[in-house]
Amino acid sequence: MRVRNPFSVLVLSAGVAAAPAPTPGQSVAPTGWELKGIPALNFNSDEGFGYGVVLQAYHYGATGASPYRFTLQPTLFLTTRGRRDVSLFFDAPHLLRAGWRVGAFLASEQQLATPYYGIGNSTPHEAAKEQAPNPYYYRFGRRGIRVTADVQRSLGRSARVLVGVGARTWRIDPTPFDSGTTLLAQTVGAAGVPDGRITYARAGLVWDTRDREVGPRHGTWVEALAQRGVMALGATHAFTRLTFTARGYVSPGARTTLASRLIVQNVDGDVPFYLLFAVQGSFKDDEGLGGAGTLRGLPKNRFAGKGLAAWNSEVRVRTADFTLRGQASSLVLSAFLDAGRVWPDRLRLAELGQGLHLGYGGGARLVLGTNFVIALDVGRSSESAAQLYLGLGYLF
Repeated sequence: MRVRNPFSVLVLSAGVAAAPAPTPGQSVAPTGWELKGIPALNFNSDEGFGYGVVLQAYHYGATGASPYRFTLQPTLFLTTRGRRDVSLFFDAPHLLRAGWRVGAFLASEQQLATPYYGIGNSTPHEAAKEQAPNPYYYRFGRRGIRVTADVQRSLGRSARVLVGVGARTWRIDPTPFDSGTTLLAQTVGAAGVPDGRITYARAGLVWDTRDREVGPRHGTWVEALAQRGVMALGATHAFTRLTFTARGYVSPGARTTLASRLIVQNVDGDVPFYLLFAVQGSFKDDEGLGGAGTLRGLPKNRFAGKGLAAWNSEVRVRTADFTLRGQASSLVLSAFLDAGRVWPDRLRLAELGQGLHLGYGGGARLVLGTNFVIALDVGRSSESAAQLYLGLGYLF
């Protein structure tokens, strides 16, 4: 999740146990616990003013496991445009015996006015339709529970196999806050959108040669995932989602990294429109196309379809090294170019280079210690002069 506004970030830091004070630029393997967080008082064009807390707790064990033994990341996030999320993310690369990795996610999600512009790669956005009495014309309400669990097993030095299960419920409100009418209300009519539930299993292969997981400078991270929604345990939809993601990292200089990512995804079967925004990943799922997770500069979830392709490229330059509160820290500046498109019915690989939407801009990362990264990106596109995204970590 990304929390936004450069003027409101306050970092809370609990020191790393048994870690000596480093000199600037020196890398020291932490041990014990590391706790950091952000009080989320922020603003973003997609979700309005926000408030809440984002925490990251890492445990490195007595020997300094890399990237960590396990992490717990609880989040409380609310915004003036109707987001009410409470979640807990768990990732354990070294909690079980060597070669096993466990991950889980639990969330209560309330997005009372989330974007919806229709299905397809050329859906219009007419600002005049968002004026009173229909201020939420391109919005709808969505609330529900989501739970996932994955297990990964190493197959040699760089390869892993992944299996997982998950479930999700939702309730859809076509007219947020009973205000005027919306595009979705006009589309579905008086019948509305019935409540629903999905249950799924998934499997995949992961190839990972990164030199480190947070801010890598060398290597690749490639994954192929297959998700199957089944009619079990009260599920209302059955579908198949196939996702391929390839990331690469090259460092032509000691302080410069060139990073790129390609995502292609296809969904087949009976999948409701609001699940078309999901982009699955082996570490965390995201949403697209548009917004902080896929195409910066475009409004969140601007385009949706059963087929999706997105490409991100970044130049990252470590401009300064220093010590902050006894921890080796650095400032990384970046420039990026994002591109992508969707297809309403299915992915068409022959058309990957056609009908692309573009976003571009720059950003900064304040790296504190080993894994905690405060991120700010500013993106532009044909639909926005400037979109601000403030959060944690790198996009990929």
